[in-house]
Amino acid sequence: MPKPEGFGKLVYAQPLSLIDYPGKLAAILFFAGCNLRCPFCYNAELVLPELMAAFSPLPLPLLLEELRDRRDFLDGVVVTGGEPTLSSELPEILRALKNMDFLVKLDTNGTQPQALRELFEGGLVDYVALDIKAPFPRYSQFTGFPSPQVVAAVQESIELVRRLASDYEFRTTVAPGLRPEDLLAIARELGEARRYVVQPFLAPKGKQLVDERVRERPALSVEELRSLLPELSRFVPTELRA
Repeated sequence: MPKPEGFGKLVYAQPLSLIDYPGKLAAILFFAGCNLRCPFCYNAELVLPELMAAFSPLPLPLLLEELRDRRDFLDGVVVTGGEPTLSSELPEILRALKNMDFLVKLDTNGTQPQALRELFEGGLVDYVALDIKAPFPRYSQFTGFPSPQVVAAVQESIELVRRLASDYEFRTTVAPGLRPEDLLAIARELGEARRYVVQPFLAPKGKQLVDERVRERPALSVEELRSLLPELSRFVPTELRA
């Protein structure tokens, strides 16, 4: 099946974030295209082909020049999406960022373990945030794909991150429908991981969800998530990012 126009392209940049790279000042680069259809995703314009077509790829030389001019101000760059590991351009872009001495954080859904391995072995990533969408028996419900290959790929990526990543977090956006027992199941799966982050579901105004019906469904509150931290932390060091 041909990929939609714009798939895998760098299409948007945010010049500064204080929260997306823990403890760092960072720019954010957004890649279009994703192989999942998580109904609660609020970056629908980077996921759904009919919305993705509205973007034009950013001129990479100009973008890199702008980042080079800001090296004394920024600590790093976050690459996100969509799913950036689907982009054939990603290694080249990360190599250029590392050559400018930027720290690089990668946000990923973990479905491309071979791409992750190559980035780690190339020394192109300093921090990884791997999204765990749901406990594995419920993965299809929260990703839009029933394929068992998705779960197998994410499990392989989890092990790669544990072994090869310089620094990392596993994280779960607690979407409507996820229950306390689901988070506990994820924490047990992660076992001796370095860090697990739970964050409440938010449906930003003005942003389209992949499935707008999710917007009206109840989700666990910040208070409910905070009360779960001691139990989750029995299995893996857990923090709430609200």
